[in-house]
Amino acid sequence: MKKATVFGDINVDVLMSISRYPKPGEDATAAKVVLRPGGSAANTALALTKLGVKTSMIGRTGDDTWADIALEPLAKAGVDIRHVRRDPEKPTGLIFIPVTGSGERTMFSYRGANLMISASDIEPQTLANSSILHLSGYNFLVSPQKEASFRAVELAQDMGIDLSMDIGTVPAAQAKPELERILPLLNLVIIGSDEAGDLLSSQTPEEAIPALLKRGVSMVAYKLGQDGCIVADHTGTYRLPAFEVETIDTTGAGDAFCAGMLFARLHDWTIPAAGRRANARGGLATTVWGGGGDMPERGEVLNFLQMQEFERTKIGENKWVGEILSVLRRYN
Repeated sequence: MKKATVFGDINVDVLMSISRYPKPGEDATAAKVVLRPGGSAANTALALTKLGVKTSMIGRTGDDTWADIALEPLAKAGVDIRHVRRDPEKPTGLIFIPVTGSGERTMFSYRGANLMISASDIEPQTLANSSILHLSGYNFLVSPQKEASFRAVELAQDMGIDLSMDIGTVPAAQAKPELERILPLLNLVIIGSDEAGDLLSSQTPEEAIPALLKRGVSMVAYKLGQDGCIVADHTGTYRLPAFEVETIDTTGAGDAFCAGMLFARLHDWTIPAAGRRANARGGLATTVWGGGGDMPERGEVLNFLQMQEFERTKIGENKWVGEILSVLRRYN
C-alpha cells in the first residue's frame, strides 16, 4: 500500500452558526457552536485516511487540552502521529470560524505551536516509505516552520518522493519568493483563483495553468468552488463541473478536495477521473459541519458516486464517474 505524508498545521476549529456578520462594535449571538479538529494539513491527512490511504502527519501542537481535541480523532482514524511534537511553551493553534446560513465561513486564525517545528525535527525516517509528501503553503510563512519545510522538500527529493502543495491565499500573497522556489519541484499543485492572481499575476485559469506547467509543475488542480475544477498536465486540460449537494458548511472542502487529488495520484488515475473524484470529495465535505472526523467515509463517497452515475446525463461526464467507480470498488 502506498503511503502519504502530510506536513502542516494542526488546529482546533471553533465553528459558530450565525445569521449575519455584525457591524463593527455590535454584539452578536451564535445559534450553534461546534468544536472540531482542524488545520488544512490535518484535515487533508484525516480525509486521506478515511479513503483508505496509509497516512503520516508531521506537525506540532501545544502540550494542552486543545492538543488532545486535535490529535485524538487523527489517531482514532488511523493517522500516524508519531512525528507530531508537543510544544511545552506554545499553545495549540486555534481557528474561530463564523458560518452563515449559506454555508460560507470566515476564519480568524491563531497558529500557535504550528510555527515552532524546526528543521532538526525533520529526519529521513520522518518520510520513510512515503510515496508523496503533501505540504501546505502556510508552512512557508514564518520561521522556524519555513526552514523545516525546506528541509522536508530536500529530503523528499533525495529519497525520490513526489511533492504536492496546496498553495493557500495568504502564502500566495506573503510568501511568494519561497513558493516560487518550490514550484519547479512540485508534482502536484492545488490552487484557486485568488492564489493564482497573487502568486502568478494571472487573472484566469487559462493564464495560470500554462504558467505553472511552464515552471515545471507536473499536474495542476485549479479549484473553481461551486463551479468545480480544472485539472491539467502536459497531455491535456479538463474542466469538470461540481456535483450538486446541499451545503451546510464549506469548512474543510478544499482540504477534502486535496485528499481526493492525492488519492487519485497515488493510484495512477487519469487526470479527468482525478478531478471528478476530488470534486465529489470536496462537495460531500460541505454537507457536514466542519472538517475533521465528520467528513464522509470512503463508502459514503462510493454511494454518492453510484447515484451520480445514474443521474448524470451530460455528454462526457458519465465516463469519468464510471472510471472513478471502477477504481473505488477495488478499494471497498
